[in-house]
Amino acid sequence: MLSTFCSHAITLQQAVTSAFQYDAALQSGQKTTDADKQKYWQGVSGLLPQVGLEGSWNRQEQPEANYQNGMTSHNYNVRVQQPIFDMSKVAAWKKGDAIASTADAQLRQVQEKLTTDVAEAFFSVLQQREVMQAAKATDENLARQLSRLRTGLTHGQNTRTEVDEAQANADIATARTIQAENDLLLAGEAFRRLTGLAPDTIEAVKWQCARQPVVTDLAEALRQAQQNNVQVRIARFQTAQANADLDSANSAHLPVVSAYASYGKNWSRSENGSVLYDAIFGNESKSSSLQYGVNVSIPLFSGGGQLSQSFEATYRHQAAKFAITDAQRKAIQDTRSAWLNIKNGAALVEAQKKAVESAKKRVRSVGYGKEMGFRTVNDELDAQQKYFESERDLSESKYRYLSALLNIAQLTGNLDIAMLGQFSCR
Repeated sequence: MLSTFCSHAITLQQAVTSAFQYDAALQSGQKTTDADKQKYWQGVSGLLPQVGLEGSWNRQEQPEANYQNGMTSHNYNVRVQQPIFDMSKVAAWKKGDAIASTADAQLRQVQEKLTTDVAEAFFSVLQQREVMQAAKATDENLARQLSRLRTGLTHGQNTRTEVDEAQANADIATARTIQAENDLLLAGEAFRRLTGLAPDTIEAVKWQCARQPVVTDLAEALRQAQQNNVQVRIARFQTAQANADLDSANSAHLPVVSAYASYGKNWSRSENGSVLYDAIFGNESKSSSLQYGVNVSIPLFSGGGQLSQSFEATYRHQAAKFAITDAQRKAIQDTRSAWLNIKNGAALVEAQKKAVESAKKRVRSVGYGKEMGFRTVNDELDAQQKYFESERDLSESKYRYLSALLNIAQLTGNLDIAMLGQFSCR
């Protein structure tokens, strides 16, 4: 079946790449991440100088005065202010950096979730394809056997009981085939929804390409899980946010120091001016001003509210630190479980391969024994049923092992597009 589509067969790596471009939830997450990253620059801006320009034009009329003319005045002022010591602005910068880093980690989490979902759908299609092929082969064999038994019944070589047994097994095999076809269609629709690709273009995974996990030592896997696991990273960045909130709360008890400088000019004119230049700019009263200095603000008492906020921020920071420990412990537990699934899964696949070969030999032996009169039709039907079950179990164990390989890569922070290339040997 796959050979029909070999000219444009897609690998797991290509399927995930397509899903990254097709999935609307991921696109939304990327835009949300871009928005959250602006928090970093908003925090940086608080540490930079603030520059402002002000200007005004005023007209003063004196309608009740007999000898006093109206006055027109103009002014402008340029002011620069630079924070020197302000822990609230430093805390805002730290929190912005932590929010941006958290957004990156959360986007990575969404990408990993989509990757595993696509891989699960990909493997499910391949598994159901193999199950359907095995079910069809069994169905065809039982149909041929039923036809021979019916022919033998008309010639007195077989009994009605044997025909009825064969009919019952053939009907069960037909039902299994229908169920396998339905399961394959459902798996294909799940794959299509995630990637936008046709499921019949999926390329079979080359088993010899996916024998080893990305991390070949349990101790190294545990170390990487504690450092690179996305849940652990998110917990760390959230702790950094809590630490910045603590700094911000404590900053309310500290002085704020800033330097400033301003330069401005003022001028005014009365209505009796006759020169055009004077009419526009005025020359009767002109003055310039230059100011510079340092502002110091020291908080003394604000009713105890700021102190309570400091206590609150301290408790939240401590809670966030415990969250890191919890995430690390969970990552260790999940990594150990995934490691056992890989080791036991590889052994199970080899055992299932031997079981398939044994079941296949048993079918031949029972068939030969039936021809010699040592075995019955029921024995032959039972052997064929066991052979189908062994093929189905082998398919399930193979793709469960492949899923375990992806799982250990995800837990250790190694799951990416490049890593998926090991399933294709291209």
